[in-house]
Amino acid sequence: MSIEAERATLGMLLKQSSLMDECYLRPDDFGADSRHKTIMTTLQYAYEQFNDKPDPFDLVVMATHWGNDITKIGGITYLMQLRESAVGSNFEEYQRAVRAASIQRKAAETMATALNEGTVDVSAMKERMEQLEEEQGSGEENGMKKMSDTLGDHHKEVIKRSTRAGLTGAKAASKDYNDMSGGHQKQDVTIVAARPSIGKTAYIVNDATSVAMTGYTAAIFSAEMAAADVSERFICSIGGIDSKKIRNGLMSENDWASYSSARDIIDSLPLYIDDTPGMTIEYIWRETKRMKKQFPNLVIYIDYLQLIESEKKFNSTADRVNYVSKQLKKIARTFDVSVIAISSVGRKCEDRQDKRPMMSDLRESGNIEFDADVIIFLYRDDYYYPDTVLAGIIELIVAKGRKIGTGTIQMFFNRKNGRFTDLDTDQKYELQKQVRERERASYKK
Repeated sequence: MSIEAERATLGMLLKQSSLMDECYLRPDDFGADSRHKTIMTTLQYAYEQFNDKPDPFDLVVMATHWGNDITKIGGITYLMQLRESAVGSNFEEYQRAVRAASIQRKAAETMATALNEGTVDVSAMKERMEQLEEEQGSGEENGMKKMSDTLGDHHKEVIKRSTRAGLTGAKAASKDYNDMSGGHQKQDVTIVAARPSIGKTAYIVNDATSVAMTGYTAAIFSAEMAAADVSERFICSIGGIDSKKIRNGLMSENDWASYSSARDIIDSLPLYIDDTPGMTIEYIWRETKRMKKQFPNLVIYIDYLQLIESEKKFNSTADRVNYVSKQLKKIARTFDVSVIAISSVGRKCEDRQDKRPMMSDLRESGNIEFDADVIIFLYRDDYYYPDTVLAGIIELIVAKGRKIGTGTIQMFFNRKNGRFTDLDTDQKYELQKQVRERERASYKK
């Protein structure tokens, strides 16, 4: 079947050269006949070089240009046979068949090569198979589209949004952030960054809980902490239990009741965690692909970015982190998921009078700053100044928001159980009042 599809594709191209604009096949997609790859290469060259001619594939023009070399592709006779034998008008169906046969052939060649060499590099094999699978899906859906075609039933989506009180993505931990962003949007990469011990993992725990409670599946790739330790944090946050009591086992009856309720809630939620040692970005790609098939509404969490390895080799940590960052964006777009990744922050911010992190503080920040759609820095004043009026307050500093803008959100943070809580209007007013009073007192001194 593949040889007929190749002949039909090449024949239609020879008969109607303008079809080259619709052709996404490459020369190495043709392999059923040894001549076909060379013919496709020749047609691509001729289409570029003779585009000023009425017919770039005019056999007289081609024979004049290639002379005796034209025999390498079967000569004029074979080209005429291809052109005359082309029947029908479904060019797209023919080239799709050629691409499918090409993928199967390359997959078989990959397997044969590995077996002949006697040593099978499993990771390389997986990577090659995934590349081939991506090629299988590529083609006519890519490239330029008429803008009106991309809208389709857009009005229905707008109407649907109105029923969700402005929430267009997965519900994040902060109400103010949801008001600002509409939630975590599919295909977006959100970076949550802070200095150590500020509350990055605690924020992810609260955020994933919120996501899972509103119908999305939350999948956490934990490169830093064991799954059991992260799960304990979920119990403390959901149950409102002091983490020290769980660590030492000295819990009251009320604590055990809260523990039991938290366990029941976790059992009922679509929460998943993977703590595979030495996990790579390629592994995360494969697992996300598998999870997406099972759970269409999926949010991915990475804890944390700088610890994610790669099956590729890099000369520096910066190069690896930049590659991982770029792949996270690719994962978000390819699988239509939200990706939330924790990132470390450099020490420079602690040398400043205002110790709130800035974009320049992102460690190995080259691609992170560029690839992220949203960057949120976490800051706690009481981490540096125990007597601050902002004790118990954590700031979510939205330093970059590609579609949502920037701003600072304040939440309560209970360090004992790791729970984040929204501030209501009265609490915000009272907090601002205390800050103003403290500033006036400092000014008088």
